[in-house]
Amino acid sequence: MPNLHVIAGAGETPSYPIVRRIALADIQEALAKGIADFSAMPTHVLFLGILYPLVGLLLFFFTVGYDIMPLLFPLASGFALVGPFAAVGLYELSRRREQGLDSSWTNPFDVLRPPSRDAILALGFLLVAIFLVWLGTA
Repeated sequence: MPNLHVIAGAGETPSYPIVRRIALADIQEALAKGIADFSAMPTHVLFLGILYPLVGLLLFFFTVGYDIMPLLFPLASGFALVGPFAAVGLYELSRRREQGLDSSWTNPFDVLRPPSRDAILALGFLLVAIFLVWLGTA
């Protein structure tokens, strides 16, 4: 059977990634960095971190209120598709913190300014369309 070197090239040996085990020190370091990020701007993260679950709870109450309980699981699992679009504000805060810039409550909305606005809106519409197809299939 011939060897196909599509990724590495015909004359090169493919290199494989090194997988290392996660130790307790790695988990502690990740938690320490997360706590440092949270303590640097707790109100911004709390606002954005609470808003997404509140919308999820609102969807839950709509399913209970309109007596469409069979759609609860598709709504809950499909709602996670919209998560990356909802998290762009957190990504912007993280980017500003990495660059050493000050952050205010309006900075998560900076991603909606050109030139990134069109790409983010296109991603958001695509994720919402996938979510609606998901619900229609359910």
